[in-house]
Amino acid sequence: SWVWDVDGNRYLDMLSAYSALNQGHRHPDIIAAAVEQLGLLTLTSRAFHNDLMGPFLKALCEATGFEKALPMNTGAEAVETAIKMVRKWGYKVKGVAEGKAEIIVCENNFHGRTTTIVG
Repeated sequence: SWVWDVDGNRYLDMLSAYSALNQGHRHPDIIAAAVEQLGLLTLTSRAFHNDLMGPFLKALCEATGFEKALPMNTGAEAVETAIKMVRKWGYKVKGVAEGKAEIIVCENNFHGRTTTIVG
């Protein structure tokens, strides 16, 4: 979609980031999809039961071929959890010596702002 500055200059909206920014600048199709979703379920937490989480996780596991899925609240939590799971697998299954596991990430990417994944 297009956005305009205060002087009337038109720009192609190509901004994407985390949180609300991944929805762009109020494209009508995105607004309509958000309003439709808000009528079904706004925001949920694993702390409370809802009738959509189970079917969603089942469909996700079927689509990915995994036995389990663990939804997270943020990307940082997802990365931290992945690191914990892989580290445990490395020690228990792969036989990595205690204290010898290394965390390898893609350079110049943002992985969150927590103590493990900053850097």
